[in-house]
Amino acid sequence: MNARIRFVFLAPALLSLFWGLIPVFQKPPNRPNVLFIFVDDLRPDLRCYGNPVVHSPNLDQLARSATLFTRQYVTQPTCGASRYSLLTGRLPRKPLDLQNEAIEKQLAGKPRPELPETFIDNLRRNGYHTVGIGKISHSPDGYVYGYTEPKSNQPELPHSWDELLFDAGKWGTGWNAFFGYADGSNRQSRKGQVRPYEGPAVDDDGYPDGLTANLAIAKLRALSAKNQPFFLGVGFFKPHLPFNAPKQYWDLYDESKIPLTPSPTVPAHVNPASLHGSDEFNQYALGEERALLDKPVSDAYARKLRHVPTVELYDHQTDPNENQNMADTHPELIEQLMPVWEKGNTQLFH
Repeated sequence: MNARIRFVFLAPALLSLFWGLIPVFQKPPNRPNVLFIFVDDLRPDLRCYGNPVVHSPNLDQLARSATLFTRQYVTQPTCGASRYSLLTGRLPRKPLDLQNEAIEKQLAGKPRPELPETFIDNLRRNGYHTVGIGKISHSPDGYVYGYTEPKSNQPELPHSWDELLFDAGKWGTGWNAFFGYADGSNRQSRKGQVRPYEGPAVDDDGYPDGLTANLAIAKLRALSAKNQPFFLGVGFFKPHLPFNAPKQYWDLYDESKIPLTPSPTVPAHVNPASLHGSDEFNQYALGEERALLDKPVSDAYARKLRHVPTVELYDHQTDPNENQNMADTHPELIEQLMPVWEKGNTQLFH
């Protein structure tokens, strides 16, 4: 008898998504399968969270049939550090825990510990087949190497995965794909002489996240046909910089009607040590304007950045951050996987 699932939909927070809640089943299976979707730099700027501008019908539909959480917070607003805390279940307690290299320096290359290195390792030790696709730890494909180096064979999480998969397509490596443009180039190869956005007339497969969606759909179908319980982690890049997406998604929005932040300047009584000068954003040398602490970008440029299709930026005075509705960009991920979920015994965490 198939078990129906009430999906658990977690509030997306800056730089991290959350795991660990138990879905409600009509008839609980022994060990449910887990599909865990990681999205880089996603904020809760979705219609189900009260933003009327964003087109997010698929996630809104999922939220209506799930449990929607509104008070989930990251322990550290830095990508690698936040993911390290999430994956290990540990709060930051030392300077290294606050760095992007937290996973690489504290987990990669280490012998198998007595306690699981991550919650994924714990599932693996308890009989789950674990598969990672895309950016789940800090590296885009789960391996340790620099932005301009060839891909290595050293996984960031050496004891968590039975399979670690990624389709780098025309970009060749994970880091090239992460900073990739539709012509196959990337920020590194072009020495930063790029804009922080683009909108060419390509389909979803013209960017890495489209390839990741295809790979995830195929793998989930294959795993669902096996008798062994599985954990499938799928990590999407966008809305991380650069803000690139196909033209068809640009056309969903009227730039002139996109609202601006009501607080573009530095708040009063803020310690300057807590601010930074948007170094990553300003690395895109062909951007029309720079974001500075003492000078926000113009309203016109702010609207341009917020217009990036299915991407909503909150144009903060120190860091014009980004937000994308992944399911709108890849509606097939929801649509095509529904038959698998309908079979029961597979839970979704996002």
